[in-house]
Amino acid sequence: MIRAPASQLPTASRFAWDDLRYFLAACRSPTLSEAARLLRVSQPTVGRRLKALERDLGVELFERLPDSTVLTEAGRALVPHAETIELEACDLTHAVTGAARSDDQVVRVTAIGSVALFLVGAMDELLESCSPAAIELISTGQRLSLARREADIALRMNRVPTRGDLVCRKLGGIAYALYGKKGQDEAPPVTYVGFRHNPRRKSQSSWLFEHGRDGRFPLRVNDLHLRLEAARAGLGITILPCHLGDATPGLARVHPPIAALTEDIYSLVHETRRSDPTIRHVADALAALIERERPRLMGDV
Repeated sequence: MIRAPASQLPTASRFAWDDLRYFLAACRSPTLSEAARLLRVSQPTVGRRLKALERDLGVELFERLPDSTVLTEAGRALVPHAETIELEACDLTHAVTGAARSDDQVVRVTAIGSVALFLVGAMDELLESCSPAAIELISTGQRLSLARREADIALRMNRVPTRGDLVCRKLGGIAYALYGKKGQDEAPPVTYVGFRHNPRRKSQSSWLFEHGRDGRFPLRVNDLHLRLEAARAGLGITILPCHLGDATPGLARVHPPIAALTEDIYSLVHETRRSDPTIRHVADALAALIERERPRLMGDV
């Protein structure tokens, strides 16, 4: 984590520390309305606290645009200091409530939908390995903060954060292939169940549109469950994780695993939590499970 010299940090007498919560929420949200929703306060309250912080520091932190806010140079300089204070506040809370955490055997694991579905399919084995700990599985594409204790373990794909006190561990990979209803006519023009077009290189969306440029895309859905059900209903061919497509009755592969779309799976734990025996126990169980199931995850079975 990057830290500025202490002489550059604002002193406690110059502003209310709580205002930094509003500043960070505004940094992490596209609009002040969204920041207010996250903080569970009104938008005018967020605006008032930000103006108070700017007044106390004597600088403008945001450029106000009609439909968004953009950090100024001073605002960008404040971010790492505010995050440092946020982490220290979290550590203080943890120190005060540490005894309560030692009795809490629930470990929160966050993962994207394709990985979460894999974990649910192997949950009996995973829970047995993790006993007596319990798991709270949070399936989301949002990057929950380990520093703010929104999750204890994050399973991330391909790119992992380079900032922050995070312990990163590569666990394995997950492969994707094209699937359609068994017996479905694959003669051109092929019908695909696509995604909203994402031009980002190596995205599943861009690959599918390039591969199927001579086909038809009458239906586009981003939700993994909906794509699977659409393929099972014979509405078209789509991309699915191999561990899910291979195990779904009525589906058949129509293309081998797509090397360009294979994703690495990483486990992330915050540095301050790595010594927690319960979290470490669950992290090790996740790593062992993903290693044992490597052939299924990579579509080799």
